[in-house]
Amino acid sequence: MMMAQTDPGKLTVIEIYHRLVAHFGPLHGPQATSPWWPIISDNPPLEILIGAVLVQQTRWETVAGAVERMHAAGLIELAALANADAGNLAKLIYPCAFYRQKASGLIALARVIQERYRDLATMLSRPTAALRAELLQLPRIGPETADVILLYAGQHPLFVVDAYTRRIFARVVPDRLAWERASYALVQQEITEELPANPQLFADFHAQLNELAARYCLVRPRCDGPPARRGYSRLREEAGAGCPLRTVCAWYREAGVEQRSTYTG
Repeated sequence: MMMAQTDPGKLTVIEIYHRLVAHFGPLHGPQATSPWWPIISDNPPLEILIGAVLVQQTRWETVAGAVERMHAAGLIELAALANADAGNLAKLIYPCAFYRQKASGLIALARVIQERYRDLATMLSRPTAALRAELLQLPRIGPETADVILLYAGQHPLFVVDAYTRRIFARVVPDRLAWERASYALVQQEITEELPANPQLFADFHAQLNELAARYCLVRPRCDGPPARRGYSRLREEAGAGCPLRTVCAWYREAGVEQRSTYTG
């Protein structure tokens, strides 16, 4: 989808989404040919919950390896995880950041879910606001992690705000909000007030932003390409491809060719 509007101060949230989809294609849901969140077990909701905890301050590549080891050990199953030995689990998820704390936290989470609901599906069927408030009281769960679990595991319409979201919006629509300093709730509200409350849209949009940040919108941007080889999906991109948002990016417009060349490498 092509849009004539190029003023970064006027670019709408849905236009940002459409530009990303036009570049990457769908990254989440039934139409995704290269899923952003690959699932290896037959228990996607629990696997997503585990991944959401493990990815805190950890690269996804490290998390993927930890999830694979947990799966091989039979721990992508609620009862098995609730009864796991914390020391053994810590060894399986190493070298994820804070692996010992995350091991005990995952076991505690599994036990709470068992004791209160018997299974994860029952918990995820709870009303959104009540369940989010409850999740925020559990170990290793903050607003971002709670919303990842609610959105991707439970299909609740909550948009996930992470550091990538803040970085991209600060560069593309800088005048609308102090994106990198504003509260989680304010950033979430600013984005979602322009979008339909559709969990599939929210999930794919978050995936698109993360893919963009991993390939182009790095701390040291690769605006003109080539994209970084690291990415969340298994997409293959042309080496000369540039960031799909660069023509409406304030950083790109202000940096100038000479400065950009020192960042794209």
